Amino acid sequence: MATETQVPRWHRRPDARPEEILDAAAKVFGENGFARARLEDVAREAGVSKGTVYLYFDGKETLFREMVRAKIVSAVATAEELARGYTGSARELMVELVRGYWRLMREEEMVRISRLCVSELGCFPELAKFYYDEVILRARRLIETVMERGVRSGEFRPVANNFLPRGLPMLVIQAAQAQCFFTGLDAERLTDQQVFEGVVDLLLHGVLARPAEPGA
Repeated sequence: MATETQVPRWHRRPDARPEEILDAAAKVFGENGFARARLEDVAREAGVSKGTVYLYFDGKETLFREMVRAKIVSAVATAEELARGYTGSARELMVELVRGYWRLMREEEMVRISRLCVSELGCFPELAKFYYDEVILRARRLIETVMERGVRSGEFRPVANNFLPRGLPMLVIQAAQAQCFFTGLDAERLTDQQVFEGVVDLLLHGVLARPAEPGA
């Protein structure tokens, strides 16, 4: 008689399958890259048949788009909602946004997905445009609104060429990748918390209109 742990995963309720397939897709895309990933690999990881994957997603590009929406775009939307309702200072909001972005991009799954997007999407123009519009541009616009808010309140100074909304995500992504792939080689390695604190220190001392008070 089979125990509960021996029951195949495809016996789970049908409405759970899309989420499980997206989780599996994130792992397979992250480990194999987009070009090498196969739907049968995703199905195997999710514990379903390849046909079941096709019930929900009509191909690999659709699956990739929906995985990005579930794993990354949803996080951007949550950050946008936070910013809309935030009543604290622009400085505090910026730090909270960086904290959330760092936590997301430090997840090994997301580190690998971001690496895939940088290294492979240039070969897939439609997916590159999708990722640019729904992730890169939305994140940039969000930071721009916080910067504008801080400049209006006198907390921030205008940054040359409005570079910060572009440069900050680059810094966080590169720092997350370095922590994931190279920290074991670094004799002077930093903890994740130390890296986050360093990013915030560099950010604030680059954009604050006046020096921070000691201990701030």
